[in-house]
Amino acid sequence: MDIWTLVRFGHLLGVTVWLGGMLFLGLIAVPAARATGDRTASRRLITDVAKRFGMLGGAAWVLILVTGAGLVSHRNVDFGTTYGHKIAAKMVLLVLVGVAVVLHGMWQGPRVRSADEAGDEVALARWKKIGAGLDAFMLLATLVALWIASSLIP
Repeated sequence: MDIWTLVRFGHLLGVTVWLGGMLFLGLIAVPAARATGDRTASRRLITDVAKRFGMLGGAAWVLILVTGAGLVSHRNVDFGTTYGHKIAAKMVLLVLVGVAVVLHGMWQGPRVRSADEAGDEVALARWKKIGAGLDAFMLLATLVALWIASSLIP
């Protein structure tokens, strides 16, 4: 085994943790927490799970970024080629997903909590819709990047 096998493994591990965590949160953790019927406990559980995943997901995102940059450098990717354009698209998507994560965690999430604590149902619904949009973008962008990656393999 050479070092680049380890780097590719790290890259795939990062993608697995990132995408798997997003799917777990959106399809299992959040619906299960909301199904309890206790809005306060649900919010607390979702916030706790999201914070915990945030640490792991953030590490996975950095792992994807670092290993991806290493692989690009190792392969001397020519960004003027179709292959290079696809790699650049994946990199742009990764950065945009990172921006969306920061917006979700530092801007939208706190506003959901504030609206919920204030009992402002209109603002709460609006901020939840914004969160759903950010979630959808992060998932879609990640899946598009995965699709692009799978198109790179001959």
